[in-house]
Amino acid sequence: MSKGYTTRTEIENFLLITIDPTFYTQVDNWIIDIEKYIDQQTGRNFVADTVAVARYFDGDNSRELLIDDAVAITEIVVGDTTLIADTDPLDADGDFIFYPANELPITKITLRSLTFPSYPLRGIKVTGKWGYSVACPTDIRHAATVLVSGIITNAWTPEGIVQQESVGRYSVSYKLQGELINNQMLKERLDQVLKTLDSYKKYSF
Repeated sequence: MSKGYTTRTEIENFLLITIDPTFYTQVDNWIIDIEKYIDQQTGRNFVADTVAVARYFDGDNSRELLIDDAVAITEIVVGDTTLIADTDPLDADGDFIFYPANELPITKITLRSLTFPSYPLRGIKVTGKWGYSVACPTDIRHAATVLVSGIITNAWTPEGIVQQESVGRYSVSYKLQGELINNQMLKERLDQVLKTLDSYKKYSF
């Protein structure tokens, strides 16, 4: 099922075409494939879970814990101690605080008094809604739209200009008639999309 990085309507508007209903299932499958490609390229999930689920992490005997991207943390269990998130996690009376401050996604938790033990492995339970943002960022939506549009135009074979690029396991050939859009403009559009994905790439140290 698609996460909603782009839609058939957005793709139709981008390409200035109407997709035949008999082609809907194939386009939907391409959308899912491109969502997976974007997630793999960046190491992120751009539409967060709507239900909080538990993930387990290793500590290092410090008060800080790096976590996966999250838009909300509802509970932390350290050993036999359960810490419940306050309504305002940045409140001075809270058991822990989130970083970055006043910004999503949450990527780090700092305990005020306890430490995150290094043993047992995966002994820290963090329950939250995992993902980069509640709604897909605008530039990622555009990237998904451009990439799926590239796949569609690869399947379209009118005469015209051809610009071929590799996107994951797809070889994307843009084919357009007329002089309004040229080879270089199309290449720049795809290059910009790939730069956008690079800017979101999550690095692990």
